[in-house]
Amino acid sequence: MDFFKRYGAIGPSQQQSPSETIQRLADRVETSTLLEDKRAAVLSLKGLSREYRKETGEAALPALLTVLKENKEDQNLLKTVLETLINLCTRDSPQGGTSNAGAAAGDIAAQFSQAILDDNDDVISVLLELLGDADSYVRYYTVQLLGTLHMHAGENLQKRVLVSPTGVGRLVDLLSDQRDIIRNEGIQLLIAMTESNADIQKIVAFENAFDRLLGIVDEEGGVRGNIVVQDCLQLLHNLLNYNVSNQNFFREASGIQRLPSLLITDPSQTAAGRNGAAGFDADDDLEWTAQHARNMLVVLDVIRMLIQSGNTNTVSNQTAMQQCGIIPPLLQLALAYEAPSSVRSQALYAIGDVIRSHEANQNLFQRILITAAPEEEDVDAKPIPEPAIVIVIRLSVGKRPQGVAENEYYIVRAAAAYLVQAYVGGNLDAQLALAATLTPPGDADTATEPEKHQSAGSLIVSVLLDWRETGSEDMWRVWYASLLLSTILRGFTECKEQALKLSIGDESKGEESLSLLNELVSQARQAAREGVNTRISLAMLTLICVWLVDFPKGVATFLDESANVSFIVEQINGSSGVNALVQGVAAFLFGLVYQFDVEPETPMSREDLYPILSKRVGTDQLLVRVQRLRDAKEFQYAVGLAAGTHSNAYGGIPNEVYFDNVFTDIFKQHYEGFRAAVRLSPNEALANPSYAYLQGGMAGYAGSTASGSAPGTPSLAAAGISRAASPAVPLTTSASAPSANAQPMEPAVSKSELEALQAQLIDQAQQIEKLKHELAEAAASSKQDAESAEDSSETIQILAQERELREKAEAERDAQATQVESLSAELERLQKQNLESALSPENPDAAKLASLESLLSELKLKSEADVSSWNSERAELQKKLANAEKQVVKAAAAARNTNKKKEQQQATALERLQKDVKAKDEEIAKLKSQVAELENQVKEVAAVDELKSKLESMEKEQEDLLVYLADQDQQAKEYRALLRKHGEDIPLSDDDDDEE
Repeated sequence: MDFFKRYGAIGPSQQQSPSETIQRLADRVETSTLLEDKRAAVLSLKGLSREYRKETGEAALPALLTVLKENKEDQNLLKTVLETLINLCTRDSPQGGTSNAGAAAGDIAAQFSQAILDDNDDVISVLLELLGDADSYVRYYTVQLLGTLHMHAGENLQKRVLVSPTGVGRLVDLLSDQRDIIRNEGIQLLIAMTESNADIQKIVAFENAFDRLLGIVDEEGGVRGNIVVQDCLQLLHNLLNYNVSNQNFFREASGIQRLPSLLITDPSQTAAGRNGAAGFDADDDLEWTAQHARNMLVVLDVIRMLIQSGNTNTVSNQTAMQQCGIIPPLLQLALAYEAPSSVRSQALYAIGDVIRSHEANQNLFQRILITAAPEEEDVDAKPIPEPAIVIVIRLSVGKRPQGVAENEYYIVRAAAAYLVQAYVGGNLDAQLALAATLTPPGDADTATEPEKHQSAGSLIVSVLLDWRETGSEDMWRVWYASLLLSTILRGFTECKEQALKLSIGDESKGEESLSLLNELVSQARQAAREGVNTRISLAMLTLICVWLVDFPKGVATFLDESANVSFIVEQINGSSGVNALVQGVAAFLFGLVYQFDVEPETPMSREDLYPILSKRVGTDQLLVRVQRLRDAKEFQYAVGLAAGTHSNAYGGIPNEVYFDNVFTDIFKQHYEGFRAAVRLSPNEALANPSYAYLQGGMAGYAGSTASGSAPGTPSLAAAGISRAASPAVPLTTSASAPSANAQPMEPAVSKSELEALQAQLIDQAQQIEKLKHELAEAAASSKQDAESAEDSSETIQILAQERELREKAEAERDAQATQVESLSAELERLQKQNLESALSPENPDAAKLASLESLLSELKLKSEADVSSWNSERAELQKKLANAEKQVVKAAAAARNTNKKKEQQQATALERLQKDVKAKDEEIAKLKSQVAELENQVKEVAAVDELKSKLESMEKEQEDLLVYLADQDQQAKEYRALLRKHGEDIPLSDDDDDEE
């Protein structure tokens, strides 16, 4: 209590409480006229504020703020006041306090911070002025106080700073402060204030903050510098994040051109050699510190932020990055074995973002060749340059470097897969080039050395086929190999056909040769039997789904092996030991096989597959299996994610990763068509006019129907014609080889011409049957639409279109009938012309020609009967058309009535809107008058403020005079004392009496 005795005791035997002492000190600060007294009182309050924060703030905060505003010239006093305010607003709890005490201390600090911000005289403006003070301690404590206030009431502080004309500019000037401690505190404050305020972000950017920040980074040693570099890069990130104008300004100010230099570290990185061996000089210090990695991650994040997908300026930023040569240092960083996996993965992501959907950048990446360092045991070997895409694919599916954990290297695999998809996306040439590299694995021991001198496609195939070895080491190799092959095959028939040509197995060595597709099915069957990791089975099956969708040739190859269908059915029907996800993918695969089985030479047609679907599997069970897959959380997790975006940048394997984005996209695109297709029998599918949509455009697949017939049309009529014309075949054959005894004749028309006319007649009859079938469908559709027509303009348009189609079909039918009649007349003329020679007793083929004539007569009669039946059907269709037209007229009348009602409703609504507009105009007029009044009041307030400012300046001048007088009195005292000392007789004054 000696402290309280010294500053607060009234008598020698009395003691005061801390609250009483603090109150006396606050009164002294507020009422004292001598600066020394104020300094002593403020210094005492500073000491008490640490332990008695609440009492000090409640009693002395107004007085401290007054001193801060009125004594800006006394730097020692300002420093003490600022330190006291920092103590009051700091969130730290007292030493040894509990969590409840810490929370209470935080509430008190927030209360005092808000009180400072709510000050009527705007203390924030004073603090911003103090940022330019000559004393470094004043500037330092001012920045600290502003940072503390921002922790408690950041939004309010930001508003006050924006109101000040030079507030943001003074904050940015801190970046150029010669004292590092002030500069670093200023960076921290700007980071906090630019995190979410776009206005402050723009002002800071246009105060030349980009050049200043990058200059500080260079001064501190680049990305290998200390935490100050990280803070500068984080502030740069804040200024660019979600701020398009700042991003454009950064590009126009040549900021992107300075990014490649940040990626080049010293010592230089070297590309990883094979088997994870890195080629580098032993004298180089390749150690990456944690701070170095954090700095580099922020730089990579800035690069990716500038080229986010969907932004309007992404293409411009991609072009600028390509022109400044950012891809090589990024690729060097991604392939640096000594770099942390988190840095390597983010570098791969950044390359993918730079080349994504940008043809010029993709072509540049395609031309990059990389020469890897030789292996330790083969140092003398000459390194072979390889394309960058091959190295990247090797990162995704190759062996994991020695000493790197599986969960840590997973993020590198994911990022490499993302880069491959960005390279292939929208680049059909690159996709086809990768498909051309799909070759069988060589004779080398691919299990121990799968990457050695292998092309990209060969490496992917070898990893998939040797899944036992690669999966036991790292099953993600198989998973990502499946993803990459799916990416190569996706949506490009030429790539699928190229892969379908690949055969596995050497027949010269007695091995069975299988296509890669069937070999993958065989491997999936073995994986299911051996009960390996579910992800391996799913990788195989999802790859096959991507391959077969919209690819009938692949479906036919799949059906070449009867065991394939049995395996899929076994997986679907399995009740125990089969994962639900595997069942769902198998069910989806079987549905795709049934849906796209339209190849004319397929080993198993849809008629063969339908009993398996409807009886052995069950349509409902198939749909339930697929629905359960669709609702599974593992599937939902992968929906909409690009390759690798589910990985953690700092390592770790998500447990939810089972499916890749290629399969989920295919599943979403074909799900509805799949559901509709499996519900239709083969005959129903052919008769369904919308089956072309269900097939994904494959109902009219080339080669599936005979020439001249509609895709999917049953060939019953053609079969009937063939049976009727079959007797003519031997006649023609025999007639082509007459008897040796027969004398040669020169008929007016040759039999070859007769045969051609007969074939033409049969073809025309087939066309007529087709038109008849189409007319019947059109009539049924017209009847159905007429019965269910609604009173709308859409129904009228549909009926009108159907009418045009019927008229067109009738015209074509009439033309066909006319052509048949002309052909019949021509045949009759030819028969008469050759009758005498053909029926001559000397002609051995007379009986045969007579039979031909009889056949032609029958065909003519049949044609005439068909024409009569068509005429009757035409009359019925005309009646139905007339009825449909009447219904159309009724529908049009009803539509007109409806339109009248709508017009009335619209007129009523328009009147209501006009009234509302009139009322709003009146309100606007009132508001304008109020605004005018407020402007007058503002002018009056401005005049008052001007008077106040003049008064304050006069008071300040008066205080300066008082200080000057006090100094003069002091000097007079000293002179009188000196004169007395030298023997002069100087009378005592009042001041001399006070000193005594």
